[in-house]
Amino acid sequence: MSSLAISPPPNQRQGRLMLALIVGLLALPFVIGAALYFGGWQPPRISHHGHLVNPPRQLSGQMLRSAPKNDQKWIFLLQVSGPCTEACLARLDEMRRIHVALYKNMSRVSRAVLTDQPNDPALLALRASQPDFMIIPAASPLPGVADPVLLVDPEDRLIMTYPADASPQGMRADLERLLKYAWNG
Repeated sequence: MSSLAISPPPNQRQGRLMLALIVGLLALPFVIGAALYFGGWQPPRISHHGHLVNPPRQLSGQMLRSAPKNDQKWIFLLQVSGPCTEACLARLDEMRRIHVALYKNMSRVSRAVLTDQPNDPALLALRASQPDFMIIPAASPLPGVADPVLLVDPEDRLIMTYPADASPQGMRADLERLLKYAWNG
């Protein structure tokens, strides 16, 4: 007598195969995630283009809030020592373009220059042509801050600084990201 192995019907084999396929597909993301984790891979981090001041540095509120219309706004600030040169005017024009590019968030940001020469004819001409631009007089640049472009939050804390050669696209990207997640200002 021959012994015959009893095999499951074809429908049952297809059902088991389908179940194994579904379980495999559901487990696949976990297997890939575990392999990436234990393999040491990390996603690229979102980086900022300026220098983040950590912890934020409290600035003198009286100096920065000289204009009442500036309350509860972020301040995009340029430090200038001496007369405003062509490079200074070019940076102020870049800052104006960045400000305009913020579009809906434009009203949340003020532009200003911190200078030891508030009666500089170039700055006064700029102020006359752009009424929202502020000139903040100061005896000297902010101590301990070497970068010329600064970002100050509505609570008068220095948040970020940018070197003289910082790209306008990078500054704009930082501002847009910051304003997207900031609840104040």
